[in-house]
Amino acid sequence: MARLSAVNPKELPLHSARGGPIFFQAHALQASSGPPLSAANQTLFDRAAREFSVTDTPRVPPNHLKWVQDAENNPDQFPDGVVCATPLFNISVMRRLLDNNHIELRDRLYQLFKHPDFHPRYGLSLAEERAHVMKMWKRVAALGFMQNSLSAGTVEGRQRYDAVIESCGMLSHSLDIKMSVHYGLFGATIKLMGDDEQAARWMPLLERCEMLGCFALTELGHGSNARAVETVAKYQPSSRTFIIYTPTDSAQKYWIGGAFQTARWTVCFAQLTVGSVCHGVHPFLVRIRNDDGSVAKGITLADCGHKCGLNGVDNGRIWFDNVSVPLGHMLRRYSQVSPDGVYTSKFSSPDERFGASLASLSGGRISVASGCLNQAKIGLTIAIRYALSRRAFGPRDGEEVRLLDYQSHQYRLIPALATTYSMQIVLNDLHQKWHRQELGKQLHVWSSGFKALMTWHSLATLQEAREACGGQGYKSENRIGPIKNGHDVAVTYEGDNHILLQAVTKTVLPEFIRGVRNGVFQGHFAYLNERGALQRADLSVMDARSLEYAEIVFRRREGAVFAKLAKQLEKMRQSGMSALEAFNNSAIVVEEAARAHTELIMLELLQRRLKSLDAEGQHDIVHALQMCATLYTLKCMDSSTVFVRSGALPATEADRVHNLLLSCCKEMRPYVLDFVKAFGIPAHLLAPIAFDYVGHNSRARL
Repeated sequence: MARLSAVNPKELPLHSARGGPIFFQAHALQASSGPPLSAANQTLFDRAAREFSVTDTPRVPPNHLKWVQDAENNPDQFPDGVVCATPLFNISVMRRLLDNNHIELRDRLYQLFKHPDFHPRYGLSLAEERAHVMKMWKRVAALGFMQNSLSAGTVEGRQRYDAVIESCGMLSHSLDIKMSVHYGLFGATIKLMGDDEQAARWMPLLERCEMLGCFALTELGHGSNARAVETVAKYQPSSRTFIIYTPTDSAQKYWIGGAFQTARWTVCFAQLTVGSVCHGVHPFLVRIRNDDGSVAKGITLADCGHKCGLNGVDNGRIWFDNVSVPLGHMLRRYSQVSPDGVYTSKFSSPDERFGASLASLSGGRISVASGCLNQAKIGLTIAIRYALSRRAFGPRDGEEVRLLDYQSHQYRLIPALATTYSMQIVLNDLHQKWHRQELGKQLHVWSSGFKALMTWHSLATLQEAREACGGQGYKSENRIGPIKNGHDVAVTYEGDNHILLQAVTKTVLPEFIRGVRNGVFQGHFAYLNERGALQRADLSVMDARSLEYAEIVFRRREGAVFAKLAKQLEKMRQSGMSALEAFNNSAIVVEEAARAHTELIMLELLQRRLKSLDAEGQHDIVHALQMCATLYTLKCMDSSTVFVRSGALPATEADRVHNLLLSCCKEMRPYVLDFVKAFGIPAHLLAPIAFDYVGHNSRARL
């Protein structure tokens, strides 16, 4: 088993930038499995780090070490009366439910992050930030956390991979992206798209970081429309090689994480041409840089430059100038080219082939959604803890009121907390199906819809948390602002959210239309066979807190929006519009339909999970999650005019829903500290304002 030995004082600074003592003693930390880096890959990592040509200066924020010590010494600073003295649920049980797996592994990583190499640094140059992230990755890799994670091809391995990436994301989005591009996009594509022989040859090297890679799909001229990438891979039977070339500047690979300095290899997606026939987009393993760091023959690399966030990742641009790639480097699990130039595929249609070629993106979208929910957890934990301490205004002769006792503050933060809980429970279900390689076509629909709604929720939550902390929320050391900047890209990478919602509707709409034409609905839309009863349900006599109430409203909305869309598309087609024109001229309704479908799926999964937990006897947990689910569904209904416009929610009920939402915020208020504690985020991954913000800013700390 790999271990981190005691820190070598010659390798690491022994004091902070202001001379304060380091609070972390680097005792042995045991990784999950796997040997340490070999001498060869240790050298590769050292060489890659040196190529950044920067001596990383530890610009740790002033008094960073002191406030963390204070927070660890006094984590429960809030007296009874501010928070509920008796917990609503068992916090450790809830944390295990949320994190889903590998709790001990996550905690070992959190402990590792106390090491000085992982301390936060602000105000770094682009080169310094990249060097800092490389140093962090090297230390995580040296412990072998990723060994046998993806290469094993097991549920446990995939779960361990997620646990490591999610934990690293709690510290640094640049770190988790740097790692997930290499292991999760580059590696998972080789595992999923390569045959068994290819995976067995390359995956161990990849997991040991002897083969650093990136994922080259996006081009300057084609992002979301990946099917239309222009890069060409032309097979040459005489040499048994593919010649890969970039035909135009718009075909340059763009935004490729790790491509500018780190990666030695890439999985390049190109239009496969055999003879005179183009068979569509296929993946190829291509050397872009030699192990000594020199650029490979026929490759041109350039930097994408400074970004709004995520600057620890060296996003690059790639041009291929007639690069010769061996026949054996086409990833051939589903499609092959014989030595004499005969193309065969396990799929009969181009659509199926294309979907399989991008299979790794579904896992990527799940990972993005998970990472964004974790950032929402950090922002909410900081903002809520601060709001339990900070006071403002109040009666003339009395004590000022705590921020979280204001209705407006509760309305801003508590529904977001409840939504984060509800989304996490739902996402865990999708995670488990992904780990077991289940779902098929549904995987694309769910991962696309969940990624869109969860990333939007995260960014909105971080913005609200930032504002709720006032000026303190604008300080980098209080984390919320930098986190928000770093995750802003999540709404457009791994698929632009609007395009993903359109893809959801494109996939689901045919099932709805078949039901309309046949008079009988199948699958997800089977509930519409009882649409008379659905419409007759009297919401005014129902408990609006119940998920049964929400289910009726959500189903009414989905049915109405899909019916409107189908009718609108049919009318446009009859007027002479092409299918593309009709769909484009209905884009807003298309996205409304996708949101309605995704939120209904999430509600159904949430109901199912609560019933299973109740059957297991976890009644306190169910009660707490029911509180969250109620707030989540009320917030959905209160925030979208589509519920009223579609007739799913009468105006009188909309008013009742709004008032009930405010009441539920007040009811949940005493328990919010327990809810954020159950996220399991240690003090050193939070912020000074989450603890004794006055002591941290005192004159004595100058």
